[in-house]
Amino acid sequence: MSAETVIVGGGISSIRLAERLRRAGDEDPITIVSAEPGLVYDRPPLSKGVLLDDDPRRPDLATEEALGALGVRRVTGCRAVRLDQAARRVELETGETLSYDDLVIATGSDPRRLPALDEVGPYYLRTWDDALALREAVREAARIGVIGAGVLGLEIAATSRVLGREVMVVDTAPHALARIGGPELGTPVADLHREHGVRFHLGVGIDTATENGDGAITLRLTDGTEHVVDVLVVAIGAVPVTDWLQGSGLAGHDGVETDAGCRTSDERIFAIGDVARVERGPGDRRRLEHWTNAGDTAAVAARGILARRRGETPPTLTELPYVWSDQYDVKLQILGHLDPDGSLIPAVEDPEAGRWLRIAVRGQEVTGVVGWNMPAAVNRCRAALIAGATTDELLQSAPWERKARR
Repeated sequence: MSAETVIVGGGISSIRLAERLRRAGDEDPITIVSAEPGLVYDRPPLSKGVLLDDDPRRPDLATEEALGALGVRRVTGCRAVRLDQAARRVELETGETLSYDDLVIATGSDPRRLPALDEVGPYYLRTWDDALALREAVREAARIGVIGAGVLGLEIAATSRVLGREVMVVDTAPHALARIGGPELGTPVADLHREHGVRFHLGVGIDTATENGDGAITLRLTDGTEHVVDVLVVAIGAVPVTDWLQGSGLAGHDGVETDAGCRTSDERIFAIGDVARVERGPGDRRRLEHWTNAGDTAAVAARGILARRRGETPPTLTELPYVWSDQYDVKLQILGHLDPDGSLIPAVEDPEAGRWLRIAVRGQEVTGVVGWNMPAAVNRCRAALIAGATTDELLQSAPWERKARR
């Protein structure tokens, strides 16, 4: 008998999971339900290349022919509205119901909004349509205001500066990138932007936002200062899409909680990508919004589905979190994770070449490495981090150094 897999969500994690199942020999039916129409596309370029290109093309991840070859049924432009666990059915907004043997929740996340700013019509960036709208607005403006000094906000700020726009960034946190690290990371990143002309207002929020008669927006900050912008962009994080799971008991306060194998409390239901709060260690569940996390969680969920059907031991996630960001001429990479209360120990400092690598530590524990224009060196640290190397061991072995071939 065939066993159907239903994937709710049309992002990169959904297509990667379908590919993994097929690669492992699964020939059973697969259905992907996507709220957005069209093909699955890549999101990282939306804040960079799409805004810069004179004639942008949607960064599709697969062609119709490739999807056809996978034998995947796709229901696009349609949302799931209800889950019936007892009957193993997903109800769609069209009234159609899909029965499943295994369900994968891959609904991703939506931008976190600031309702107090609704009257001035701020821009949010998540979808292809969002990117096109923001691209047109930025190109017609002179002054850009960005609320949020996280990765997305800073990428939009960098792109806007490359286009020659005046840019100001506002964040209630005392330093940039506060969600993923401490001031030892945020300070050099903010300094990079200041060198390119970005003005920062950190540790303050928006008191009022008023649209002027000419269409510009006056922002009054909580420090009493006023600033006028033509375009206002809000990039303050994302919230997981779980509204359709109400009453199921699967949706927690910040996404769908899973074990280390991306399995929920129901062994036939998995969660992957942005929506999943995956167990990364004892008592440590985290929801990551990184591009690589989508593929990593999709891979382990695909193996978990097949393991359940075959009566095998379920797999667990072993990949390290990894995020990168391109801003101006800098590639910033983080392998592992940073503790906002931890510190960064210099491993490589090469100011003349404009590059460095630092070890992230919390007490005696190495939690990750951070690279500034050192992509290959960061990747060479992966094995040592997975093995749990101490700070001294990592410094002594120096895996970031290119070893001579024997």
